[in-house]
Amino acid sequence: MGYEHKLIQFRRTMEDNIPIEIERRFLVRSIPTNLGNGIRLRQWYVPSSFIEFNDNIVLNGIEFSLAIKNIWGQSVYNLPKQKNLSVRIRLDGNSAILCIKAPMKGISRYEYECELENYSVLEKLLMDSNWPMVEKRRWRIIEEDNHIWDLDQFLGLNNGLWLTEIELSDENEQFVNPKWVGSEVTEDQRFSSEQLSHSPYTEIEGYEKYTHENVNFEGFK
Repeated sequence: MGYEHKLIQFRRTMEDNIPIEIERRFLVRSIPTNLGNGIRLRQWYVPSSFIEFNDNIVLNGIEFSLAIKNIWGQSVYNLPKQKNLSVRIRLDGNSAILCIKAPMKGISRYEYECELENYSVLEKLLMDSNWPMVEKRRWRIIEEDNHIWDLDQFLGLNNGLWLTEIELSDENEQFVNPKWVGSEVTEDQRFSSEQLSHSPYTEIEGYEKYTHENVNFEGFK
């Protein structure tokens, strides 16, 4: 059975229509101009043993309400029991998003997202934890072919690293790389945000070739 056929079969057996993320990741050749201030993101990677589902989400023994009740049913409740999951909570200053991602199949994987309430309580829990974390500034750029690119400037221990991602509706979807986009690193797990939360890019041999001079934007906090 060919890879493409296996992928189609894999998608058809997906329970309860949990969304599939199809994403490609690239280095940045040059920093686009006129970016504005961007959005500050902080994201923690939580061991799956610390999270469980009932009608809400229980994290490290504390229950957090869902902003919108779960619509994907039992298959989502079973997700934390699977191996090699990525469990991430992202804070943007206004909302807290829980994201559970299954292991990659090519450039695709299951992705379940929901917004959590009780932002200030959750923020304190995360900041007091020792769970791996990355911080970055993000811009959303719409290019001439109408594809949307997320441009990330990493901060903290990963300061100097810039990456960009494009999310697709199909693995074979065609798109044009803008001039500022560099080499693809989708399958290089050293550049996944989760890996960067454990091992900063400065631990990569020859990391200097990936480094951009830090850019400060007036008004960014």
